[in-house]
Amino acid sequence: MPTTEITTSRWRIALYLVGSLAFVAIALWLLQHPTQNAWKLKLGFVFFGLCAALFVGLLINPQRLVLDDEGFTILGGFVTSPKTIQWRDIDGFFVYRLPRGGKMIGFNYKAGASPRPRLARFNRAFGAEGALPKGWPQSPEALAARLNAYRAQALGGRGSQSAKLSRDW
Repeated sequence: MPTTEITTSRWRIALYLVGSLAFVAIALWLLQHPTQNAWKLKLGFVFFGLCAALFVGLLINPQRLVLDDEGFTILGGFVTSPKTIQWRDIDGFFVYRLPRGGKMIGFNYKAGASPRPRLARFNRAFGAEGALPKGWPQSPEALAARLNAYRAQALGGRGSQSAKLSRDW
């Protein structure tokens, strides 16, 4: 199977950057009009300024998801030590809802998978033992289906559904 690389959506990151910069501008404008709660405005200015810097960094070095015969690796962004997770060590991908809304792509490790992260058991209480970051160009449901199809082919499962899904990309 050919190696596949999926890159985070730069449009989404750019929208997050514009939103952060808008909040920075609002905070700057409000700071010119003294109020009792100026410290809250300063805190908001610093927070959204840091968010803007983060999004600039992600525009320059976007996150990438590399799929190959062995497993998947997340690179780029602020990942300092990329790690490949083997296809045989996970059960598959699924979409789960976050407590305050939103969706993420999660996965659970198989029993006896090694090395299993120390926080995996703790994370499972929130929906999944592991998760992919947000910001991919596809919806979480479409990307989870794509990853499951790739995983099935890499592990040798040649079901008609997985073959059809992989041809679509």
